Amino acid sequence: MKKILGIFMLIAGIVIAVSASSANFAYFEATRNVTVNVVPDDNELIDLKPLQPYAYINSNGEMVLQLSKTNINWPGHIANPNYNETWATMEYGMGISPDSIYVFEEVFEVSNHLWEGVDICVKLSYSGEGGILFFTGDYVEGAEKDKLTFTVPHGEAVKVGIVLDSSGLVDGDSIDGDITITADNGQCPK
Repeated sequence: MKKILGIFMLIAGIVIAVSASSANFAYFEATRNVTVNVVPDDNELIDLKPLQPYAYINSNGEMVLQLSKTNINWPGHIANPNYNETWATMEYGMGISPDSIYVFEEVFEVSNHLWEGVDICVKLSYSGEGGILFFTGDYVEGAEKDKLTFTVPHGEAVKVGIVLDSSGLVDGDSIDGDITITADNGQCPK
């Protein structure tokens, strides 16, 4: 009887070993912690920092470029801590003139504060009906582009200016659209 029981145990062990080694892996489950803070545009690892009063960070943490009386930094806006009633009454500085070209240097900057010591390639584009061009550094006529690409070295910032062209627009028209900013690892191709 002990022999039969021993043989049975040996056969059972072989069956278990063979079936375990030929089984396909089917499932694994684990729970891990992930924490990603969502912060305003000017506090990111690659941040957008407004440099002029018509560029600001809104309540959603997004940078906005706004030359109108609804900009809270406009001196005639009631929410501006430096509110100036004359600006509101006289309607000073509420936008740009028709059929004009305005150049604004250093509107905002893009900085590279990544933990890795790498450069980034930044691409800016505007999706709207014309009117906005970009440049970096000091303005040089003809250097502005509707799509701009530039490298931001690690630990540095690049200042971006804009050109607003209201050619063909009349009082009451507006230049509206979105600026798309992307950043890729490495220097921009030459």
